[in-house]
Amino acid sequence: MIILSVLVLVFVFEKDDLNPSYKVMWVIITVVLPITGAVMYLLWGNQRLSPKTARAFAEIEEQSARAMVPQPMLFEVLEKADVTLSRQAEYLYRNAAAPLYCDTACRYFPSGEEFFAYFLPELEKARRCIFMEYFILEPGKMWDATLEVLRRKAEEGVDVRVIWDGFGSLFTLPEDYEQTLRAYGIKAEVFNPLHLTSHISQYIFLNHRDHRKICVIDGEVGFTGGLNFADEYINAKDRCGYWKDTAFVLKGPAVYSLTVTFFKMWSFVRGEVPDYASYLPSRIHPTDGFVQPYADTPLDGENVSESAYLNIINRAQRYVYITSPYLVIDYELQSALSLAAKSGVDVRIVTPGIPDKPYVYILTRSYYRQLLLAGVRIYEYTPGFIHAKMYVSDDAVAVVGSANMDFRSLYLHFENCCAFYGGEIVQDVRGDIESCFAAGREVTLDEVDATSWHRRLLQILFRFFAPLM
Repeated sequence: MIILSVLVLVFVFEKDDLNPSYKVMWVIITVVLPITGAVMYLLWGNQRLSPKTARAFAEIEEQSARAMVPQPMLFEVLEKADVTLSRQAEYLYRNAAAPLYCDTACRYFPSGEEFFAYFLPELEKARRCIFMEYFILEPGKMWDATLEVLRRKAEEGVDVRVIWDGFGSLFTLPEDYEQTLRAYGIKAEVFNPLHLTSHISQYIFLNHRDHRKICVIDGEVGFTGGLNFADEYINAKDRCGYWKDTAFVLKGPAVYSLTVTFFKMWSFVRGEVPDYASYLPSRIHPTDGFVQPYADTPLDGENVSESAYLNIINRAQRYVYITSPYLVIDYELQSALSLAAKSGVDVRIVTPGIPDKPYVYILTRSYYRQLLLAGVRIYEYTPGFIHAKMYVSDDAVAVVGSANMDFRSLYLHFENCCAFYGGEIVQDVRGDIESCFAAGREVTLDEVDATSWHRRLLQILFRFFAPLM
């Protein structure tokens, strides 16, 4: 076991594609726990999958990439307007197979209540298909009302499919809940459920979760953002004060990217190859600005979500405003934020005032001092918990989606987001974040320096294990 631990340490140091923070954590675990630490790394630290699983995902990614319909002329138009934005769009297209779209109507929802009031009537209009993929589903006012519509639509012959994450919904759904939905005529699948197995590769894969939030109706209307389907997201249940989250709806060609993203996961859990072309949207909605939905997978060696965030920070000239429920960042993000602030960019971050996970809140606050010293302004959303994941910069670009600013989202989870270049929604996102500044409380350096010694000790301890949180 000692020899195995030494080999693990050598392997960790040798991996050039492993984040330094991730390396340090596993080195500490292996040194402190020389027997179990090595086993833990082999199970959860090494992201290599079984050849069968790796081949399955690779084939799905290739099929979906071929199904995309890029419009190169749009990149040229964006380049003429702003070359830095076109470079970000090119990155997402080349590394996430994410085409750029126009003629897509967008509507932004600054709260779960506004989203849900718009969502249910749209769901009622479904005539052909409804595809839903979410991290958390929980019976209650929000999900029960949605399920009632899904059940009726399935009876009418609409193709209704639902995917949820096996860990995200582990404590919110009854066992074998998929059987309940299938009895209603709904095609239901669980991604990566937790269960005992003799295949070690299955335990390695448990670290990867489906954190995406997608609903596509008839291939023409698509919803996404940070919302799950549980009552706190529409404030029908009091949890951590006011639960602030955001979403948006797309209508038009860009919905196709959400459809393809859904089918990537459906193909894996169900083993079916869809006829992508039959789901191409038929309607256009002339509007200003460009839209680029994109997905991130932890299995391709490319950290798309983090790189998209870094591109926004690095191109900013005037301001970057950010909201994130968790601020557990690696050296690259911390350096980019600090450098932007030191260069005169107005960098502001909104984090929760009331945490949903106290230990993550302690860890989040451990990053404040370095950022504040660099000139970053940090606000805590005092009305409650802010679950929204958003970036906006220079009135030119915004990103809204499912990817948190933590190691799990940026390195281990399946995520989806959408970049907006120009258009009204960029202003909507900026206005909403500015309202969070007004509703929140700005954190001061004196306040951070007054942190008690025992809390600082916890922060130091938690920082070692940040890549697991």
